[in-house]
Amino acid sequence: MANGIPPLLNQVANIANTVQLLVADAQIAFNLFSGPKWGIGQNGFFSIVPDSVLSVSVKRDWQVPNYPQEEGAFQSYNKVTMPFDARISMSKGGTDADRAAFLASIDSMAESTELYDVVMPELIMQNANIVHYDYRRTSTNGIGLLTVDLWLLEIRIAPSPAFTNTAKPSGADAQQGGLVQPQSPTIGTATLFGPNTVIFK
Repeated sequence: MANGIPPLLNQVANIANTVQLLVADAQIAFNLFSGPKWGIGQNGFFSIVPDSVLSVSVKRDWQVPNYPQEEGAFQSYNKVTMPFDARISMSKGGTDADRAAFLASIDSMAESTELYDVVMPELIMQNANIVHYDYRRTSTNGIGLLTVDLWLLEIRIAPSPAFTNTAKPSGADAQQGGLVQPQSPTIGTATLFGPNTVIFK
């Protein structure tokens, strides 16, 4: 370096370093004050909001069928993607009313056939239904703190076939042309399916 010439390259490198650190700090601060990034959602909104998500595990499987051949040999064919299995553990504290509302929401979601998204910062796994949940309280974590485990299973949505211009009328799709009216069940139907059964005709 010549005498009298300031070390500009070092200063430029230091400025670039400082800017990079400031951007990283701003991103961390934004993440701290932004909404939750983990959980179970639907249509872009979280269906339940726990105090914290403790763990998320996802399992994906593939199956390769085999068929036997002569002399103990076998042949593999095809490869089938199985539905993914997701398990989320979350905690909920607060008042008795808060915990009761939280459990009621989970119970309602588990009984329904609605499809939910498993939301993580890296990706969103869509079309899953709750197939199991359990919760526990322990003296070590505090008797007022619920730890809830949810199990979700992927539901594949198959497109319904549409048959037009079929060779025979029996091959066409069924059409609903009339009004559907609920009717009270007969004694035999009520005995089989329960007294609250409603029949639509």
